[in-house]
Amino acid sequence: MNRRSALLIPALISTVGASALGAQGTVTLLGYHTTVPAGWNSRPPASTSRLAEYVIGGADSTTGAEVIVYFFGKGVGGTVAANVARWESQFSTPDGSPVPKFLTIDSTAAGNISFAELRGTYARGIGAGSSADQARTGQTLIAAIVETPRGTLTIQLFGPSARVAAERAAFMAFVRGLKE
Repeated sequence: MNRRSALLIPALISTVGASALGAQGTVTLLGYHTTVPAGWNSRPPASTSRLAEYVIGGADSTTGAEVIVYFFGKGVGGTVAANVARWESQFSTPDGSPVPKFLTIDSTAAGNISFAELRGTYARGIGAGSSADQARTGQTLIAAIVETPRGTLTIQLFGPSARVAAERAAFMAFVRGLKE
């Protein structure tokens, strides 16, 4: 991250304000507003690259899912293809066959959206990967890359496949609802 991005991200987070950390209602992300679905419980962002985080149902990662909104700075964050390839590399199937993935393009008032959906055994690590004992089977990731004039938002819904399937419509409404 360059110095300009390091200065810009805290300023953008401060413009998000308390609404990003509040419960249900409207959240503001890069000046765009959307409605937070009922049942999504906010938690403080774990890093400066996260504008908002939500936990959905379940007391732990075996039954609950999470939604994370990332912003790495204007012009930062990689291409859609690079992000999809990275996410795909974090998933595997028991028989070694290709990971099921679905890609769609859409739009919202905020900008163009690329949706990627991946299913399988998930093993994510920082940098070089993670060990097999950290892998979780039966997982789904739905990621939206929203390309706006103010920068790219990456919004991810991740968790056990059944929970993610139950939240899919709410997630899509959250992403597609972004508007000024």
